[in-house]
Amino acid sequence: MNPKPSLSIGLWAALFLTTIPAAAQPTPTADDVTAEVTASAAGDDTDVTVADAIEIDPVNSDESIAERLTEILHATEWFIDPTVRVDRGVAFLSGQADTVKHAEWAEATAIATTDVVAVVNNIDTAAKPLWNIDPALASLRQIGRETTSLLPLIAVAIVIIILFYYLARLAAWLTRRVVTTRIDSVLLQQVAGNVVGVLLFIVGVYIALRVSGLTRLAVTLLGGTGLVGLALGFAFRDIAENYLASILISLNHPFRVDDLIEVDGSKGFVRKVTTRGTILNTLEGNQIQLPNSTVYKGKITNYTATPLRRMDFGVGIGFEDSIQTAQRLVMEVLTDHRAVATEPPPMVLVQSLGSATVNLRCYFWFDQTVNSPLKVSSSVIRMVKQVLTTAGITMPDEARELIFPQGVPVQMMETIPANQSPSTANSSPEPPTEKPGVEPEIAIGEGNLTNERQEVAQVTATDPLANQEQSLI
Repeated sequence: MNPKPSLSIGLWAALFLTTIPAAAQPTPTADDVTAEVTASAAGDDTDVTVADAIEIDPVNSDESIAERLTEILHATEWFIDPTVRVDRGVAFLSGQADTVKHAEWAEATAIATTDVVAVVNNIDTAAKPLWNIDPALASLRQIGRETTSLLPLIAVAIVIIILFYYLARLAAWLTRRVVTTRIDSVLLQQVAGNVVGVLLFIVGVYIALRVSGLTRLAVTLLGGTGLVGLALGFAFRDIAENYLASILISLNHPFRVDDLIEVDGSKGFVRKVTTRGTILNTLEGNQIQLPNSTVYKGKITNYTATPLRRMDFGVGIGFEDSIQTAQRLVMEVLTDHRAVATEPPPMVLVQSLGSATVNLRCYFWFDQTVNSPLKVSSSVIRMVKQVLTTAGITMPDEARELIFPQGVPVQMMETIPANQSPSTANSSPEPPTEKPGVEPEIAIGEGNLTNERQEVAQVTATDPLANQEQSLI
């Protein structure tokens, strides 16, 4: 039996089986490596992959290997003056690389080339400059490209925002017109219109952000500016507090326009209430603007809430005078006075016993919506004084003790005729004065008894600041 044919057949079978896996997985060519290197050139620290093997067609000579590796290194643009020399399968690499990773990549690429048995890597790494602004410039170029691509979308978003702004104003106006028949408060009407308008405008802003592709950016800004929002909240806390206080004042109605009130030591007629503060016109003709939060949280004295108001004054009579007679005379004045109310009736009470007088306290009611407290008080006190004086009731002053350490000198006066008083002995005669009669209710100095509301309104009618906005109550 001849063994040679069987040996030959086995050898051919072994060679066939050995070549099957290589055919199943084709080895990348040098063109594939060049394409992958060009696509991966994105920065200094970018990781790049190396092909398992690089085939050179049709013959793997040292010259062809060196030529192809040199082309690959030049194509990457990562190297300065790259040089490849191949001697009997050993590749010698030289030149300068921009990073260490790229130098290592060149070595791995050379060792993966077919018929290269070893690699001597003599490639140096270029030193990085101390001031390298290339990454910053690259970022700016990227931002510029993104911004340029977003310009059409931003223009559309601006048009949408403008359109929804006018739609929001129209919706707010229609809402105020609808709620006017159901809500009397001007402030609540404005609040309802503003809420509808703001909500519609927010929807427009959201649509504009979705169109421009900035929805995620808007969410990021809103989420990342929490501290800014907190700071703005503290900064505008007083404004928001005054706005909410104006709503509560409009709902509760603690006072109305032209009411005489006193808040935080300030007294005056209410001119108007705005979203920021309450404007008062004082009795002196001045203007006071109080924050709504102070008005709502403070003690409010409304003198016009009830028509009747009680006033009192004191008068002292002598110990020798009749208290009941004085009370009767004062009561007659109070009862007959046109500005004093009969219900509740006035009172004249004994308050205390002083050192030289019996002190009486007089109480009476009057309509403060019509009459002035200052004028009515002046008129009543003037008439009481005249009535008591005419009736012979004394109103002495408090007793005083005078001490003269050196004594009191006495000088004799000349004889004065019987028909001439000592006070007129050395003076020219004066015409006798008429006996005072009954005091009128209204004197020249008091004018009329009406309150000062019309006077203050007339004085402050030309105030341009108070006429800028409409009152909310």
